[in-house]
Amino acid sequence: MKTCIYCKTDKNEDQFTLEHVISQFLGGAQAPDNLKTRNVCGMCNSNLGLFVDASFEKDFLVFNELNEAAYSFFDPDSPTPLPLRNMGISDLSPPDMKEEEICECWIGPLGEQIYWIRPSDERMYWYSGGNPRTVKKVRTRAYFIWSERSQKNPIITWLSFGDAFNGRKVRKVSYTQVSGANLTDIGFSEPDELDLKRIAYFNNECSNGQERKNRLSMYLRYDVRFMAKLAIGLGHVLFGEKFDNSNYTNELHKALWYKEGDPEPCIVGRSNLGQDNDFLKKECGISHGVTLTILPSSKYVVLNLNISRKMNWVIGIAEIEDVKEFVGEGLEHGLCVVLFKSLGKGISLSLPELIAHNSNNMPHPELVEVESLAGKSVGYFENL
Repeated sequence: MKTCIYCKTDKNEDQFTLEHVISQFLGGAQAPDNLKTRNVCGMCNSNLGLFVDASFEKDFLVFNELNEAAYSFFDPDSPTPLPLRNMGISDLSPPDMKEEEICECWIGPLGEQIYWIRPSDERMYWYSGGNPRTVKKVRTRAYFIWSERSQKNPIITWLSFGDAFNGRKVRKVSYTQVSGANLTDIGFSEPDELDLKRIAYFNNECSNGQERKNRLSMYLRYDVRFMAKLAIGLGHVLFGEKFDNSNYTNELHKALWYKEGDPEPCIVGRSNLGQDNDFLKKECGISHGVTLTILPSSKYVVLNLNISRKMNWVIGIAEIEDVKEFVGEGLEHGLCVVLFKSLGKGISLSLPELIAHNSNNMPHPELVEVESLAGKSVGYFENL
């Protein structure tokens, strides 16, 4: 029998699975192996992925910022698919939409318009792309409108459209006629009667420069449970049982399983939206990457999560008094892990090394190499 670090339930060993403590959407597959664990049950791995990880990942601001890394490392000489950008819920109402459906607007890498008609979910109203479980099971339709700029480098549009909505049961239909290539090769279907009605509608509503008024939905506490989960996972792999059984860890568990109306957990930290000091945002991160910094403060071992030097979160992992014998083991100067998911690369360094790099006092060779890759696409899309 083993105890799951998240649900605190004793279960048979065959019910446990590998947990990337740093979620894979942040690049956790490239994190050091000591930041992974097999002390998480399969049920938590699955359910917390849907209701905690996705709650954070699919937030409008986080989702689009993470996708920007793919654009940053785009190599015009060796093009790869680029993710669509989410633009919220459209004010359009295509023919024969069901009452429980919405029309979500997306933008392609060269300004293409995509309208995805999918089920709404009031529980996950702020999720870009909707309920991850539902959209994998329910057959939906998406309509793709190529742009004039697509003609500048059609392979970019072609690759991105082929990769769009991968893993979901989406019937992809092109509003634009394409010559010289077969759209079925990248998963498109010939329009049926319903599609033709909708194409005529989009032609009337979207082809003459009309102004659109999309609606964005945000949940201000989308990050609380995710940051608590991250703190619990990191605390467990770094500090073991001393951490697992502490009073502060119990408060982190209250935050992980928090429901509206529950008493507020006694945890310390700051949300991205609650910070008025740019120092952590600028100095504890790397452009185009996800940076996690673990360092001791006067009372807590603290986690700083930074996305591309634009978004920043802070949470206490443990009280110093509870884990003081571990603080000297590589943490006294702060441990930084920088992840570049689109490159499949992870870099570990100390906080002073990161600050020295960002201040140009002592450039870090591996970070310099990554930054040179990001430079290949500078100005490419603007000048195309």
